[in-house]
Amino acid sequence: MNFDKTFFILFITLYIFTICQAVVNDNGFQYEVHVIDALPNNNIPLKFHCFSGDDDLGFHYPKVGDDFHFKFRMNIVESTRFSCRFWWDNKEKAFDVFNRILIINHCSGDFPTRFCYWKVQNDGFYVGPQLDQMEKMYDWL
Repeated sequence: MNFDKTFFILFITLYIFTICQAVVNDNGFQYEVHVIDALPNNNIPLKFHCFSGDDDLGFHYPKVGDDFHFKFRMNIVESTRFSCRFWWDNKEKAFDVFNRILIINHCSGDFPTRFCYWKVQNDGFYVGPQLDQMEKMYDWL
């Protein structure tokens, strides 16, 4: 076999392996992240900015009770991360609202969608697979 045929066969094999691996790992799941403003009132507004390596979801200024949410699929190598930076009064905090570890420990749902919920409160940030199953993850700084 000459070099061109060998390279072509190797390329096709790797391509098929990558597609199969993505199907096995992701199982076609879509992820949905919710950020809920559960602060005591609107006198001091919440502000946050969310982004990934590929997407900028912009700045948001929710009212108490608002639910900002977004949907996406995991990338092929399962390294998708979304981070948010929050501001409230003179407090600030930044962290990942979605990554591989959070999926395993704090997200749930049946095919085709898995859910991750974040609740922003005056004492910190809570995460869970549902609004009635949350645990405190972070304090404000």
